Amino acid sequence: PRAKVGKRAPAKVNATDTSFKTATVAVRSQGQSLDKGRQQQGKDATLSSAKRMELFSSRGNTLATLQMSLRHHAAPVRASGLKGIRDAVQSLSLLDAAIGVAILEANLPSLLPHLCRCWLDEDDDVRALALNLYGDILKCLSSSLESVDLKCLAPFVPFLCAYASSALNSLDRSIRIDGSSIVAMLASAVQSPSFSQLMSSSSSKMSAMSRELSHHVDSLLPSMERLLTSVSLGRRASSSGRSAESQKSNTAAGQKRGRSGKNASSVQTKAVSKRESRESTTAQSILLSLAFLLRTSLISNDDMSGMNHTIRDKTQRDLLPSLYVSGECSFLKGGSAQSNSLLLIRGTEGSRAADKTRICSIRDLPAIQDEVTNNSINALVEDIPTDDLSSRPKEKDAESMEKVQQMTSLLETLRGKFVEIAHLGKKTDANGLMSSSNDLETMDVLVQIIRLSHSRFQSYYQSISKYYPRTETDASKSNKKRVKGGKKSTKDLQNVQECLVAHQTSVDRVLQLLLENFPVKSFGETTNPERYEFTNACICSALAELGGGAMFDDGKRKTSPWVNTVFSYVLPRLTCDQDSYESKPEDDSYSESISTNMLLKVVMKLLLPIGNNSDDNTKSYLLNNIVKRQEILEAFAKAFFPQVYCQLAPHHVIYASSSTAELERKIRNVANTAAGRTACILVTKLVAQSADSLFNDSTETEHATLLLQMISVLPTYVVAWEGKYPTETGLALASILSVVRQWEASGNVSEESRTPVTLALEELCLGLRYSLEALYIPIEDSPAVKQPRKKRKKANLKQTCILERLPEQAQKLAIGLAGLLQSPTEVTAKELSQICSKAFISHIATTNGDQEYEAVSLDMANYIREVVHLSRRTMPMPTYLSFLLDGSGIDLTTGISLMQKQSPDNVFLYDSAIDQLSRFLTTSCDKASQKVLPMLRPIIEKWLLAPTKIKENDGASNETMKLLVQGRSAISILSAFTWDDVLSHNCADNDFVPSTILDDKLDQLLLNSILSLCEVSGSFWSKGSHFDDTEAQQLYLAKLMGPVAVLLRYRKGMLKQFLETVSK
Repeated sequence: PRAKVGKRAPAKVNATDTSFKTATVAVRSQGQSLDKGRQQQGKDATLSSAKRMELFSSRGNTLATLQMSLRHHAAPVRASGLKGIRDAVQSLSLLDAAIGVAILEANLPSLLPHLCRCWLDEDDDVRALALNLYGDILKCLSSSLESVDLKCLAPFVPFLCAYASSALNSLDRSIRIDGSSIVAMLASAVQSPSFSQLMSSSSSKMSAMSRELSHHVDSLLPSMERLLTSVSLGRRASSSGRSAESQKSNTAAGQKRGRSGKNASSVQTKAVSKRESRESTTAQSILLSLAFLLRTSLISNDDMSGMNHTIRDKTQRDLLPSLYVSGECSFLKGGSAQSNSLLLIRGTEGSRAADKTRICSIRDLPAIQDEVTNNSINALVEDIPTDDLSSRPKEKDAESMEKVQQMTSLLETLRGKFVEIAHLGKKTDANGLMSSSNDLETMDVLVQIIRLSHSRFQSYYQSISKYYPRTETDASKSNKKRVKGGKKSTKDLQNVQECLVAHQTSVDRVLQLLLENFPVKSFGETTNPERYEFTNACICSALAELGGGAMFDDGKRKTSPWVNTVFSYVLPRLTCDQDSYESKPEDDSYSESISTNMLLKVVMKLLLPIGNNSDDNTKSYLLNNIVKRQEILEAFAKAFFPQVYCQLAPHHVIYASSSTAELERKIRNVANTAAGRTACILVTKLVAQSADSLFNDSTETEHATLLLQMISVLPTYVVAWEGKYPTETGLALASILSVVRQWEASGNVSEESRTPVTLALEELCLGLRYSLEALYIPIEDSPAVKQPRKKRKKANLKQTCILERLPEQAQKLAIGLAGLLQSPTEVTAKELSQICSKAFISHIATTNGDQEYEAVSLDMANYIREVVHLSRRTMPMPTYLSFLLDGSGIDLTTGISLMQKQSPDNVFLYDSAIDQLSRFLTTSCDKASQKVLPMLRPIIEKWLLAPTKIKENDGASNETMKLLVQGRSAISILSAFTWDDVLSHNCADNDFVPSTILDDKLDQLLLNSILSLCEVSGSFWSKGSHFDDTEAQQLYLAKLMGPVAVLLRYRKGMLKQFLETVSK
């Protein structure tokens, strides 16, 4: 029969089936050493990949192989490829941090494009793995100190922002939500951004990647705003006391239901709560992303303001500290609080170094910055011609309109979201809101976004204020016109002026909304009252931010309602519980220190003037009531700058009359918190605005005395910081200096002219002489660390003081302040000499050896000697001479012992120190050879005997060099005094000069020292054969005998006696 179509013929009976199947079993390794072998293979593969700068997973797959799977059509395959890449990135932790970062940086150009495409993947698991992979990359790059700034990612920021923007504009809602998480990681540069990091003061220093991101914020903000609009904050039900009554009624009703109905209701409730929890997490993530993005947008503006401040500083006097001190010097008294000049060094006609002397002072000192107002911006554009201000292209106007409209729209969206979160609570009878603790964090983030958004607008308005001045538009009149014509859409506004008015209207509406819901309270007793205090502090900060910078304020309007409300809230809470700061870390985002820090910024707004726009040059304040300003200033001073004890205070006007050791310990604890640093900055701003008018009749005595009291506590803050905050330290020292300039140190002030303020200033300066001692004492020996003081015979190069840890600009401030105060204490003189000696020792050890030590520069050490030399008439002569001798480092010559190679030239290492010592000694007073030299005779005799002791220490080259240096120093000092007498008597042409500096005994010591110096120096050439050149030996001998020539020339009979001794 015929076969049917599609049906094969049956197989024959004798047919043989030749098909077969195969399978393989891959066993990598067997035996007891299985785990050890795998670990070793992983290490070998990692090390080999390090050599080739390639990424390998633990299974040996290369990055190129894994990236190929990311283009596969199946989501599990793409997820497997991402897991392999994550494994490869995480395996870099087995290597050294620097090597792992180098490998990852080399593979970033290939890795990031494939990673960013996975951000837009349709599968949720793939996107989650891609986000985690980017977090691993950030974690790995941040592990090395060299790459902690993430500079390697900065070139990729435009590329990353393009994909992030694409994710934010996706049609898939889940992709848009993940896009907000991408923005958060880009803006914060951490793997898991959190609210604590947003509020942390340590996060103020942003990475290079975040700074680059600040230029792309405008492209991301509209998408983030639309995403925030699509999320509702009002669906969640509070879990605490807001619905306590409704919960009771629901419980009673539930008891009446049957069992089946109850089970169905519980299942439905669980599903609803799960959905609401998911929505809450999503909304919180979006809000955090927006907050980080807005904070990043302020970075470029801060950099620009810093540049502008540098431009303003260049207009001030640019004077250097003199390296040549001769002639008479005087201090510059008075001067502006903003002035940077400290000293004026003038050469007199009789000065021997008049040609080298020039008027010099301090350079590059940190000026005290005023409150950022429109005055500072106007100062930047004073030199711009008026024609340029009036001419502005239309395309610039369109750009400004678009940007202002965008900010206004964002502010209105944030206002609507705050209304949603406020509806979850319950209004109180008066102003205020009762809210659940579960809603506080969302409210905090929302308030921070409002504050950051307004700060961003203020920064932008400062850049365009010269084209759109405040006086050209009246917000109230514009609002009336708008009411007649109906509400106008933001897009229908015709010019920039209307856009600015619309934004100010939105600001006023947000301000009114915050004020209506302030303060936030709990429904009943709460176990965490600090949490509500933190939220209220955030709202206070936002009220001050929004209400303190009105665009159309001429400085004459009445006090706003929010000012009195905030004042009533802040005043009773302006306390400082120092003990609480010891038990709670500053990293806690809800700690009392963070809340107090925000309240202090509000106090700063209330106490500082907001502008000077009126014609009569009067200052205007947000808090117009001067009595209230003095009241809040007294509370601030009592909390952060209480009176401390000073035993030398004559009147106890600003210092306490009894010991306050425990109080000072608490102040040091407060100083290291964010609130303490903000309090210090507030004092510097208060000093900047009133330092020049402290002694005017218009200044109230109570205000001036209270300000001087706070200044007296600033040294305690500076000592507590130990150089960790150089900017705050420089501002504090500059503020003290601006007040000390106005003190009459001579004391020639009549009793009739003495006022309570001048008495307080005198007491302040006398106390500062002792409170600033801790800046120069090594931290290990400082009384602030509760360790007993030890008399150090040797300079410990590893111990550092606060002065040595500061930048050079702050060091000049501290030393200049000591010079203005005059009469340095014995401790100050001793420690400053140790600092100078250590600087020279460190210079020798660093230049000629392999060790480096933390010390001041040689120029700074010379400046210290100059300042003390200027104050020599206000201190005992023995103290001054001890400072010079100890500061030279000749007595110890520790630098030579640190030398790895000893040579005959080492005897000249201290020539610069000998030169300075001789110069200061001969110019210390008139007839120095008769007054100073007798006081120096014991140390001179000791050093003259040093070369004769070398034979007793044969073989110890280090000790030999020390003795040679001391002998050379004594001979040089005597030569300097001899030459000074020659110039004083104008007898350079005489055979000898009559002097009483030498007698027969000292003559013999001097002669023996000279001969021993020559003999021992000659033995170096014969033993070590450092130089075989005869001419080099002669030059060496000439340099060695240079100081001796003056003595042989002008000392009667010494040349003859020297030749007779040599001939024998």
